[in-house]
Amino acid sequence: MRRTSCTMDGFYLLYLLMILLVRSGDVETNPGPDRIVSEKEFLKLSKQIEPSHYKEVGINLDISIAELGQIEKESQNTSDALMTVFTRWRDKQPPGTDIRALLAGELERSGLGSLSGKLLAGSLVLKQTGAPVIRPGSPTQSLSPDLIKRCADDFKFKYRTTFCKIRDDPLDPDSIVPLKDMYTNLVLKEEYRKNCKRELEYSDLFKLEVNGEFPKRIMVQGEAGAGKTTFCSKIAWDWINDSLALQKFVWVLVVPFREAKQYTIGEIAKSYLSKDNPATASQITEYIRSNPTKVFIAFDGLDEFKGKVVQEGEAGSKSECHQPKPADQTKARSEYKKNKNKRQKLMQPKSSSATSQPRVTSAEASRSSSERGDIALTDILRSDELATCPVLVTSRPWKVTEIRDNDILRNLYTFIHVEGFSKNSVEGYIHKYFPEDVAKADQLIQLTKDNDIISENMAQYPIYIAMLCLMWRKVSDVKLEKLKSFQTFSQIFDEMFEFLKVHYAQKEITDLDSQDFQAFRCRIEKFMEPVAKVAFIGLQEKTLIFKEEDFEQCSDSIETACRVGVLSKEKKLSSIHDKSSPFLQSTFFFPHKLFQEYMAAVHLASLYELDHNEFNRLIEQVVLPRSGEFRHLLYFTVSRDKTIAHHVMKCMVQGDIQNSWDVDLLVDVSFESQDLDTAALARGGMSYLEIHPSVTAHTIAGFIFTGLGVHRDAIDQWVDGHFGPIISRDVAEIICSVPSLKDVTLDVASFHSDFFEVLAKEGNKSKVQTFWLDDVWCPTSASSHYLIDALCSMPNLTDLILHGKEFEEELYSALNAKASTLQDSFPQISNGNFRFNRVPQADFDSFLQSLNDLRREDTSDLSEEEDSISDSDEEDDL
Repeated sequence: MRRTSCTMDGFYLLYLLMILLVRSGDVETNPGPDRIVSEKEFLKLSKQIEPSHYKEVGINLDISIAELGQIEKESQNTSDALMTVFTRWRDKQPPGTDIRALLAGELERSGLGSLSGKLLAGSLVLKQTGAPVIRPGSPTQSLSPDLIKRCADDFKFKYRTTFCKIRDDPLDPDSIVPLKDMYTNLVLKEEYRKNCKRELEYSDLFKLEVNGEFPKRIMVQGEAGAGKTTFCSKIAWDWINDSLALQKFVWVLVVPFREAKQYTIGEIAKSYLSKDNPATASQITEYIRSNPTKVFIAFDGLDEFKGKVVQEGEAGSKSECHQPKPADQTKARSEYKKNKNKRQKLMQPKSSSATSQPRVTSAEASRSSSERGDIALTDILRSDELATCPVLVTSRPWKVTEIRDNDILRNLYTFIHVEGFSKNSVEGYIHKYFPEDVAKADQLIQLTKDNDIISENMAQYPIYIAMLCLMWRKVSDVKLEKLKSFQTFSQIFDEMFEFLKVHYAQKEITDLDSQDFQAFRCRIEKFMEPVAKVAFIGLQEKTLIFKEEDFEQCSDSIETACRVGVLSKEKKLSSIHDKSSPFLQSTFFFPHKLFQEYMAAVHLASLYELDHNEFNRLIEQVVLPRSGEFRHLLYFTVSRDKTIAHHVMKCMVQGDIQNSWDVDLLVDVSFESQDLDTAALARGGMSYLEIHPSVTAHTIAGFIFTGLGVHRDAIDQWVDGHFGPIISRDVAEIICSVPSLKDVTLDVASFHSDFFEVLAKEGNKSKVQTFWLDDVWCPTSASSHYLIDALCSMPNLTDLILHGKEFEEELYSALNAKASTLQDSFPQISNGNFRFNRVPQADFDSFLQSLNDLRREDTSDLSEEEDSISDSDEEDDL
C-alpha cells in the first residue's frame, strides 16, 4: 500500500512538472501525432502483434501473469486479448500521461521496434502528410532535426545536474560546487613509442592524429583516484559550453559503467532523456549508426564493467578473472610470440571480402539490421559496431591489459595515461579549496612539499589531496601533526574513517573522553559491519550501486553509514525500462570505489578470526587470482593487522616471482603493511627484480622498505619521475650497503642532490661492479663533485657507463681534478679489467682520453639522437 501511494505521488509530481514545462515553453504542446492513442490504433496493434509476444507485452505494461491468463481465457483469440490488455493499461494511466510515447517505449522494450516507430509516427491507421524519413533498409523512423536537438538538450541537462559537479567535501553529497570552480588540470601523457610517453595538454587531446585522422578508440588509464571520472566530466562540461574542440559533435554521450545496467547504448542514452521525450532507443541507435562521426562516446570505468571485452578462449587474449601463475606467464609469453601470426589469421574474418570490415557473429549475420536493433557496449569497445565513431574509455591499469593482450584491439586503441596532479596543480587545487584562508592553504601546500612520502606517493592523486584538505580544515592541531607523518595510502584512509566516526559521534555526545562516547563509537563500528560485508560482495560482483534490499534487514546500518559519510543516498526516478522497481527508488553508493575497497577490507580482515577457513579460501581463490583488480583491497587488508599481513604475504610468495609486476605488488603490499616481518617475507620471495619505466613512487618506497632486493645481485632502476630528498638518500644508502648488489642502473636526473652527497660519503662500502648512469645531470655544482668522489671511492667498480644529454662543465673539471687519485681509485684499470662505456680501458691515460672524447662528442651525439628519434617516430606513424 505504501509503495502504491509513493508511486501515485510520483506520477502526480511528474504531471505537475510537465504542466510547468509546457507553460515555460520547454515542452512542445504539439510535437507530432496526438498523445492519445485511438481505439483504431489499439486494434491495429493487437492484430499485428504475434501471439508469441503476448505475455512479454502484457508484463511490460504492468499486467500480472495471473491477469494475463484470465484475459486470454476470456478472449476469443490473442488479438482480442491484446485489445483488452491495451485498454486496461491505458485506463490506469494518470491524467496528462503521454500514452503514445509511453506505449511506444514498451513496444520497443518488447522487441517490437517496427510497430513502436509506426505508433510514434501515427502511421498505423492514417497516412501522414509528408512521408516520414526512413533510413533505407530499416523500418525505424529517423529522428527529426528538432528531436535530435531536443535529445542533445536533454543530454546537456543530465550532465549539468549530475556529472558536471565536484564535491567540495569528497564524502558529503550536498557539498556540490560547479565544475569550473574546482576543476584543476590533470597531467596527461600519450604513449608514442615502446616504453615512452610524452606530455599531452588537455587542449590538444582532440587534435590527436593517427595516420592523419583523429583516433577512433582512445584508452585513458590511470590509478585509483587519479581523476579519470572528473576527466570525463570535463569533456561533458566543454561540450555543454560549446568548446571549439567539441563543437563538431552533435551528441556527446558520457556513460559511467557503474550505472550501465542496460548494456546497450540506445537504452542508456534513452534513460538520459526527459520522460516526455518521444525518441526511442531504436531511433537513437539508428541516428548513431547513420552519423557515427557526429557522436562522441566517453565510457568511464572499464574496470567497473561486469561484461568482458575479450571473450574467454578468444585467440590472443587472456581470461579476465584468472591471472596465470608466474611460471605460466613466462611460458605464455613464449607461446605468444611463437603463435602471433597464427593468432592474427584466426582473428581475421573468414569472409574473402576486405579484412578491415567489422566482425559479425553468426547470430548477428542471421538477422537484419533492424532485427539486431540496439548495440551492446562490448561491441562498441571491440569496434565490431560503430567502428568510425570516436570512443574514449577510462580504466584502472589492470583492466587495460585485456585490451593490450589482444592482437587486434591493441592496434585499434591509442593509449593515454592520466597521472593526476602536477606539483603546480596541487597548489592550485588547495588554493581553490581554501579560497578564504590563504594561510591555511599555504600550510598544507608546505606539508605536501616537506613530507616526501605525501609528495611522491599521494599528492598526484586528486582523491588523496581532497581528503587531506577536508581533514586539514576540520581537525585539531594535534591531528594536524599526525597528518604530517603519513606514509601509506592505508594510513590516510584509517585516519579519514576515524575522523568520520568521531565527527558523527561528537554530534551526539560532546564529551570525547567519556565512556558514553566510546560506547557510541563502538556501536557505530557494529552498525558498519553489514555495510562492510555488502561492500566486499559488491566488489566480487562488480556492483558499485546498491538498493535497499541489498542490505536486507539492516536499515539501521544504512542510516548510520549515510550519517557517518561512508555511504551516499540518492533518490532516482526509475528507468522506464525497469518495471521491477518503484517509480522513485533509493540507491546507495560509496563516495569513491576506494572507499568501498576500504570497507571491503574491513570485512575481509574480520574473517581472519571469525572464520579462518573462509578467509583463506577468499584470499587464495578470489583475491590473489584477481590481484590486479583487488590491489587496493590487499593494501587495506594487510594494514589492519600485522598477523594478517604476514599470513597474506606467505600466500603471495608461495610461487616463484617471475616478472616485475608481481615484484611490484609484493613490495607495495609489504609497504602498506608497515610490518618488517612481512617485508622480510617479501624480500625472500624476490628472485626477479626490475624497476620499469612506469614505476610509481609508492613502489620505490616499497623497495626501500623491503631492503631493495637483498637476495638479488642486479637492480634495473629506470625511473620516470623525480624523487625528493628522503627517497633519494635511501636509494643511495642501499646502493652502498647491500653486499649482494653488483649491478645498478640509475636515471641520474631523477634524484635530489642529497643522493649524490650520501653516495660520496658511503661509496667506499659499495660492492657494486657495474654502474650504469643514464641521463647524467647534476642538480648543483656540488652534486657534480660528489658524483666524482663516489665513482673514485667505489672499490669494486669494473664497468662504468655514462649517458647524458647535458654533461656539465663541473663534471669534467671534477674528473680532471681527481686525475692524480684515479689510478688508485680504479686499480682494475692497471689490471686491464676496467671498461668505460663498454669499451675496455688499457690504462689510466686511455680512460681520461675517453672522457674527453665523450665531452667533445656530446653535442653532435645529441643532435644525431634527436634526428634518429624523429625518423623513428615517422616510421611508427607509418
